[in-house]
Amino acid sequence: MRTFEQPEAAPTGGAVANVLRTGELATHADALRRFARQRVRDRALAEDVVQDALLAALDALPSFQGQSSLRTWLLGILSHKIKDAFRSEARYVPLAGDGERWLPDEVGWLDASAAAADDTEREVSRRRFGAALGEAVARLPGSLREVFQLQAIDGLATGEVCRRLGISEGNCWVRLHRARKILSAELAGHY
Repeated sequence: MRTFEQPEAAPTGGAVANVLRTGELATHADALRRFARQRVRDRALAEDVVQDALLAALDALPSFQGQSSLRTWLLGILSHKIKDAFRSEARYVPLAGDGERWLPDEVGWLDASAAAADDTEREVSRRRFGAALGEAVARLPGSLREVFQLQAIDGLATGEVCRRLGISEGNCWVRLHRARKILSAELAGHY
């Protein structure tokens, strides 16, 4: 005859204190950091929100009822802290039309109308990517930056770019390819 063991009960009451004493809360810190880095993509901000989440969890630990696993509960707290961080950061990010330009308006695929006005997280992420792209373009070697600026950002036809820079069409495409390759490598962590 087979006997089945009862599943381990979720910590409640005095068991919650044991969770804290045994350091189980700290064992989830790495998983929380990974979760935060996947969503935030800024190591310092990810670390900050994880610390905020752990502090909030410590404060709320007496109210943890064990209806979910400890990790699930912690990830829920962390998710809320990430949203809070994006909301507070959005207060300091200038929105389109505020008189401050972070990239040329002509860049259609980064147009402010593409992001929903009420989606703060997407807006902050889009602006961070735009800032990173602008910095990466500025670091390109001059000959690559000129071609990328004229064709990809300003939207000029290849023939016009070649005429303005006095280069052949083949050379234009090579420079554009090299610029895109460098930018892709630099921005790999932003998308």
